[in-house]
Amino acid sequence: REVVGFVRHDADESEIKAFYEALDRLAADPVALIENSEPVRRPGVSRYMLRFFRFGRCIAIFETNRARDRIRVRECQRIPPKRREAQGRGSDP
Repeated sequence: REVVGFVRHDADESEIKAFYEALDRLAADPVALIENSEPVRRPGVSRYMLRFFRFGRCIAIFETNRARDRIRVRECQRIPPKRREAQGRGSDP
């Protein structure tokens, strides 16, 4: 429910497209995407190691259950912007 809400309300059109394209790639070749995804530990979401993929300026955290041949997106979130160092700080014009 939270994932659907995030995609509908917090993602822009290009991110929505990228999200569904990533899901299509995941469904077509789960092993390849899982091998190329990044690990993430989220004890509040799962006691097992999860994986995530990027879509636009967001990530989707997912779990896999190979015994059931199932992949479940557990949550999505926006990637925080990198802080830019202030230019010219401490220098005289």
